[in-house]
Amino acid sequence: MHETANLAELNQVLRYYPVEPTAVHLIFSRQGRTKWRVHTKQGTMMLRQEFIRPDRMLYIAGAHWHLQEKGMPIAKLIRTRNNGLILAGEDHAYVLYEDVEGETMLYYDKEQTKKTMAFIGQFHNASKGYVQPEGSKKRSRIDKWHKLYRWKIQELEGYKKLANDYTTDQFSILFLQQVDLMLARAKEALAELDNPNFSSWTNEVFESKMFCQQDFTMARLIEKDGAAFMRDLHSVNADLPSRDIRILMNKVMKKLAVWDHELAEEMLIHYDQVHPLTEGQYRVLWTDLKFPHLFCAIAHKYYLSQKRSWSDEKYLMHIQNIIAVENSKEEFLSNFDGIFKGIKGGVISDGTSFTAESDS
Repeated sequence: MHETANLAELNQVLRYYPVEPTAVHLIFSRQGRTKWRVHTKQGTMMLRQEFIRPDRMLYIAGAHWHLQEKGMPIAKLIRTRNNGLILAGEDHAYVLYEDVEGETMLYYDKEQTKKTMAFIGQFHNASKGYVQPEGSKKRSRIDKWHKLYRWKIQELEGYKKLANDYTTDQFSILFLQQVDLMLARAKEALAELDNPNFSSWTNEVFESKMFCQQDFTMARLIEKDGAAFMRDLHSVNADLPSRDIRILMNKVMKKLAVWDHELAEEMLIHYDQVHPLTEGQYRVLWTDLKFPHLFCAIAHKYYLSQKRSWSDEKYLMHIQNIIAVENSKEEFLSNFDGIFKGIKGGVISDGTSFTAESDS
């Protein structure tokens, strides 16, 4: 049950907005972020407080407003009475936006995953031309791929040395069985970043001033009127669109515990029909899918004890899941030409033909 917040205290914040609040309920508070549902005479709103540098929050809120102005299906951001995008404190900031209801989006629902991919394509299209507000701080990962890959490779090599000392540890035994294959794939992916396809797309993204959501999760989306709708924009970075695509595809396949080749192709068809990519850009995506991000992440969590609440059995379950996904991905990665042809023709490898609109 949600707690009822102290309306008098929050009124000190809400008085800066053109709303008349009648009740406020705390939705959650964790990891430096608090969210309240605000009932007002103008409708139901969401007030979010984040302990984040205000200039960074201004960049995110500016991106939200940019998407809103481009007609994206995203909750309406409410400006302050002085037309500000955020309300800033010394080490935190507030944003207010409309509360929108809809159907929960689920990773296990294949139709909803395809709708999410179409939404991501729309998101990337709409992000182009973003002019950040004066005084906001941009964050970019575009020119940091080489550094990130090298760092993760070094981490894996370090964990390999650690694992060799844990001869009876079941997680380490499984890790050692796979780490050499994962390192080989990681180093191959790193070498591919020197391909002109990567530098060309990087330059294009710089020039277009587009951005990515950074960590696309279906938890922030709902299905409304038969399509995906974003309830709030948590974070954005300047980066290649392939990052958002790779993260969502990995999340979906991890939930399924196997790389579903047919679903992966359908997801990419739905994306491409909204935001088409070139062959060279898809090759960059293939490079990022080849890099064992999931394997690196579970090793990082385990050897640095990041999930203290997790039991040894839960860690084992997760690494077994990830190994299954990473290994079953190989066939997909090795069939670039066929899959690319299918994406552009709207035909998956089994010959099924469809358009993104027909599934909505």
